[in-house]
Amino acid sequence: MAGPELLRAVIIDAAREFNAGRYFEAHEVLEEGLDAVPDEVWSLFIGLIQIAVGYHKVTQQRWSGARRMLEIGLQKIEPFAAHAAGLNLVALRQRVGADLERLRCGDFDAGVFARTPPRLQPLSESAGEGA
Repeated sequence: MAGPELLRAVIIDAAREFNAGRYFEAHEVLEEGLDAVPDEVWSLFIGLIQIAVGYHKVTQQRWSGARRMLEIGLQKIEPFAAHAAGLNLVALRQRVGADLERLRCGDFDAGVFARTPPRLQPLSESAGEGA
């Protein structure tokens, strides 16, 4: 496996961990896959790593660290197109932004978070082409 196929495998594996609530493991998958990441989406992947770490901190109720990691991760993914790297970045940006607002206001509910966790949503392979 090389190039786009390897990148796609990294995204799918990271999404599997992230969507199971294993944010730390998702961050590790993304870090281990950085060699497959082209320069043009490097900062996107760094942002995804930071978001995964931020959500890991949420699960530990480390609110300040969670807020900081989500903020810097969101800043890194904001410039990218809606479907860059074959991901639904619109939904991710909206969710991270909403969670950040709740963290900033002291209105974050860990129970609601556990019932409706964030999702990393890979697009179908054909939908992600050209992104």
